[in-house]
Amino acid sequence: MLDRIIYRTKQFIFALSAKMSEEDKIFVRQNLDIKEAALFFSLPEYEQKHCVVVSRRMYAESRDRKDLDSKKIIRLGLLHDVGKAAIKLSIFTKASMVMIKRLATPVYDFFSKKGECETSPSFYRKFYVHKHHGHIGSEMLKRIGESDDIVNEVAMHDESVMSHDSYMRILDEADSTY
Repeated sequence: MLDRIIYRTKQFIFALSAKMSEEDKIFVRQNLDIKEAALFFSLPEYEQKHCVVVSRRMYAESRDRKDLDSKKIIRLGLLHDVGKAAIKLSIFTKASMVMIKRLATPVYDFFSKKGECETSPSFYRKFYVHKHHGHIGSEMLKRIGESDDIVNEVAMHDESVMSHDSYMRILDEADSTY
């Protein structure tokens, strides 16, 4: 439990100071097409930076693997959280939601369920988007013509199932160590 508190505290501090450098922005533009980049840049800056860090970690972990497509690895890391662009969350709101999810899961699930409808009150809708951002992101990516493999992996990246897919294992590892 203490290790999770330390991990989440580090994550929060990183988010507070997260800034996209010019090098980060170039990295994104070099690896995403115009529509993908538009989705990416609609994320809050702290989420953008998180995705860049995850993408770079994924690439570093997989660069020697001949069985994996490095371009796909980079793109998956950059796009895995685009569903969070569906609603803006401040760093403090997100931190509060993470604490509620961890300490009062039934409350988190209840609020999320009440936010299912797009016209739900914003308070509940934030919980729904937070919980289901993988599926929401996959729908956004599908609408812009993203490849099925990226769409499917974004859809399931937050599911609590152990994937046998190498791309998903690398994403899970990079996403959980940030």
